[in-house]
Amino acid sequence: MNALEAIDRLKRELDELRPLPPAIVAQVEQKLRLEANYHSNAIEGNRLTLGETRSLILHGLTARGKPMRDHLDIEGHDEAVKAIEVAIEHDQALNQVFIRNLHRILLKEPYEADAVTPDGRQVKRSISVGEYKTTPNHVRTSTGEIYYFTSPEQVKPAMSDLMDWYRAKEQESEHPIIIAATFHYRFVRIHPFDDGNGRMARLLMSMILIKHGYTAALIRRENRDEYFGELELADKTESLTHFIDYIAGCCDYSLRLHLKAARGESIEDVDEIDREIDLFKRSLSDAAVDSLPAREHIESVLRPFFDYSEGKIRLFSDVFGRVRTYISLSITGIDGQVVTLCEDSNVWPSSQAVPEQVREVSFRSWTHLCNFQGRQDSDLVIRVESSAKAQRDEWSFSAGQVRRKYIGRDLDEVKKRFNEMLREMMQQLEREQQ
Repeated sequence: MNALEAIDRLKRELDELRPLPPAIVAQVEQKLRLEANYHSNAIEGNRLTLGETRSLILHGLTARGKPMRDHLDIEGHDEAVKAIEVAIEHDQALNQVFIRNLHRILLKEPYEADAVTPDGRQVKRSISVGEYKTTPNHVRTSTGEIYYFTSPEQVKPAMSDLMDWYRAKEQESEHPIIIAATFHYRFVRIHPFDDGNGRMARLLMSMILIKHGYTAALIRRENRDEYFGELELADKTESLTHFIDYIAGCCDYSLRLHLKAARGESIEDVDEIDREIDLFKRSLSDAAVDSLPAREHIESVLRPFFDYSEGKIRLFSDVFGRVRTYISLSITGIDGQVVTLCEDSNVWPSSQAVPEQVREVSFRSWTHLCNFQGRQDSDLVIRVESSAKAQRDEWSFSAGQVRRKYIGRDLDEVKKRFNEMLREMMQQLEREQQ
């Protein structure tokens, strides 16, 4: 029995027990609403625990020490879930107007978010609500490559194509799980909004499922890597077979929950407290590892690499008329504030100026090499950029059109990638001389 057949069998069992008593429906839907709010936001990095999410939604209690944006995201998601329930009850059409309105409900208000440009620069990005993006967005895959979503000028036609496809598949009576999973995938690959695209994709996918008598597909926080892996696999194979089966499996929990309630069984799993304790411990662990020992990182990785790279670049000083190097160094503190330690300078900050623990250290160096073999029009810039966080370092190296990237903190590997860039740079200069 394949994944779709297994889910359809469960749905038939549930259909035989419908209509369920209103009290049972309300109990199950509240439980799923709480879990969907927690897991969908946690996948995107929200730090509220499941217990804090429950307290906020049911009792309006905020969690001490957690960012206000995290609370707004939970509240907005909960309101979006309710908006979908109303839309289904009134047989409201799923179209672009509904999608933009739902996005406005989800994000609640405009705000600024941290972002990284394709060349690795840390920037602040204004997030609008209910409007399609006007600037490009992208994501770094597990291999370190950049995946570019649909460009802003192509979003409207791409969304029109998606809605035309959706209406056609509905008329063809395609299997609802296939429609829902494919809609999710195509929506994410368009990435039509500045932010909230993953949450929107999961909300709209569940809306399609519920409209057809299925239950919401719940993707758990602890399965985040598996979920993203399935999306990447679909990109690589250009096939949605595995992703559709994965989404079918995500419907299993909510269907079984409805069945248990319909049969008069308790839907409060006695082991649920164990899961909540585990989630609570994970949140503490995440918070603990979210800091980076900044001084140690600068002294053991950045300074040694810079000294190494500077030494190698200086070997070119006799074939270039001028060689000048500058650095910039900034940190993002535990409180989220960005502090510039040095900018466009050739002097490193003192260790006393660097906090012990930070969220991120951003480093950039660039060297101007001018007048190659006396030619006035032969300038070259070598750039190195690094973004270091607790669990991940990202490096990029460039010299003219030559590019290299590395993800990791092994100093020898960083040097190797730099050397590879230098070798290709020299080959390029030789070709230009011929």
